[in-house]
Amino acid sequence: MGELTCQLSPLVFAELYYLLLANGDLGGELGDRLGEIGCDLEWLEARAQDYDAKWCFDAPSLETANADDWALSVEHSKLATWLLAGLRNTGVSDELSSNLVDAVQRRMNNDAPQLDVRPQSLSPIIRGWTLGMAAGTLDPALPMLLAWYPTDQHISAAYKGLVEQVLHLHGIAEPWPELAGTALYVRTGGLAEALRPAPEPAPGERKRGLQYSIDLLMREAKPQAPLHVWDRLRGNWMDWVDRRNILTHVKPGEDSTSTFEDNAAQVRTWYEIHLTVLGITQFICQEVSLELQESVPPGLRNNDPWEYLQHDVKTSWD
Repeated sequence: MGELTCQLSPLVFAELYYLLLANGDLGGELGDRLGEIGCDLEWLEARAQDYDAKWCFDAPSLETANADDWALSVEHSKLATWLLAGLRNTGVSDELSSNLVDAVQRRMNNDAPQLDVRPQSLSPIIRGWTLGMAAGTLDPALPMLLAWYPTDQHISAAYKGLVEQVLHLHGIAEPWPELAGTALYVRTGGLAEALRPAPEPAPGERKRGLQYSIDLLMREAKPQAPLHVWDRLRGNWMDWVDRRNILTHVKPGEDSTSTFEDNAAQVRTWYEIHLTVLGITQFICQEVSLELQESVPPGLRNNDPWEYLQHDVKTSWD
């Protein structure tokens, strides 16, 4: 399985679709979304059963060292992500994510007790109605590998670079070298500006900077994140630009009482940069679901995706 590829176990899709089908509040939106590709709720229930059968077939053979080799192709994750994006206006997705993690863990314990740790392919995350896979060892939810990335290739490549940096830091003892955390700040700020660039100022107007981009992304995040999460992110981002500027420009501004040494000391552990990584992940995920919300990718348009996905979940070859 590719390091930055969101390839998940069939159990993830089985439990995800069971949860969606069991949520009566989502029935209308879920049916409408499926209707966009000529499918219905009965179709989704049949797919959940197919994934469940594949999991039950594979589970006895899984081993901790090779469990991820049994994951399905990323196309299954793409279909699930597109489906979730259609539910973007129904509220936050964090409760669904938590319920999915719990359901997967419970089934893993029951059906594959030989697995002494949870593999990446059994570590799903839903953030901003975007499906992903948790990777690494520092955090159970970050960094997040996605099935779909923003359509802007520059933003996608930059986000993947950020993920690679976080994964790299997982193998380094804390406190990290200051430049390791500073690099994450630089990349995060660049991603925020690229996602929501400030408009060109009118004649006589002062140019708006990174804070404009962050404020806009935070407003967009408010209906996409639980209030307690949003409040923590807001606390992190309120003076984030000042901290970033000192790290990148070395000398603080005339009005600042902080020093370079003060700020460099605050980017050397996961605890100190966690909310920055969480924030940019939230922004990227909500961008993906926004882009997919009103579109049908060519691979799904006028075509039952199960015609080609079903071959991955076969349990007999008669």
